[in-house]
Amino acid sequence: MGVTVGVFGATGYTGRELVRWLARHPELRVSFTTGSGEGHLAHELGLEQPAEAYFLALPHGIAARYVAQLHARFPAATLVDLSGDLRLPDAPSYKLWYGLDHPAPELLGRTPYGLTEVFREQIAGARIVSNPGCYATSVLLPLLPLVSSGLIDSTDIVVDAKSGASGAGRALREDLLFCELTDDFSAYSPGRTHRHVGEIEPLLSARAGAPVTITFCPHLLPVKRGILSALYLRAHSPAGEVALALRSFYEGSPFVSITERPPRLSDVVHTNECHISVHEAAPGRIVIFSAIDNLVKGAAGQAIQNLNVALGWPETAGLEPAVRR
Repeated sequence: MGVTVGVFGATGYTGRELVRWLARHPELRVSFTTGSGEGHLAHELGLEQPAEAYFLALPHGIAARYVAQLHARFPAATLVDLSGDLRLPDAPSYKLWYGLDHPAPELLGRTPYGLTEVFREQIAGARIVSNPGCYATSVLLPLLPLVSSGLIDSTDIVVDAKSGASGAGRALREDLLFCELTDDFSAYSPGRTHRHVGEIEPLLSARAGAPVTITFCPHLLPVKRGILSALYLRAHSPAGEVALALRSFYEGSPFVSITERPPRLSDVVHTNECHISVHEAAPGRIVIFSAIDNLVKGAAGQAIQNLNVALGWPETAGLEPAVRR
């Protein structure tokens, strides 16, 4: 019959993506979904439904409360939270970046960060996993190995990132209407205002052994999905050696590829893959490109990958062969 799974928030972009991929998984069976519209339970009713695993694709400020209640009621179940509620190290950091008091501060510091390729050991056997943000995934996959190895100057990191409109969620917003978005291109959340900065910097700082501050600016592309991040770095080694170090670090990781040419969104959309390339820039500087699908590797696909690892299954289960459209 398979392992039973409940999906909270199945009618948002991420939730719909989760249900679509779960239908292909050989070991998982969706037993219920919550959300708006016919065929979905109300979120509160979902708390009463026993399952062996749960995905929570709920808004921040709400999700952690559901995680806490589900964990208390069904302690043997495995939960993957796709909101930002469990990504930051402590309640003051959460208040700083989200402007809210944390709904379940007792969970903070106890939950593995679900960047699967980097934190497999912590995720294995975990009962609760915090899925990373989409921008954070695209930035941390190339940066964490390089900061750890000292191949780059961790005091000089500039991230120029671009995302499709689905990254903002499914809620109706005037600036995301087709007529507002198409044939246009713009930056948003300039300065230190995007929440994923607060998620990225503590992880880089822990690896560097010193505080790391990044310059981060996201942009909105007139496309549905995908993230392309350009990382401008001061390097202590040539681009070829940096690429070799990344290739070595991700050897055996089926979803991360170090490529020769800069990746395109069309290389990764509708897949759980991250494509990374490294290039010489100005003297002493390199540029790294990182491309993912924000709804798959940046959300639903990575969540399934994390559940696979937590349950001791091959992390590719249900995620290969890649779905391309």
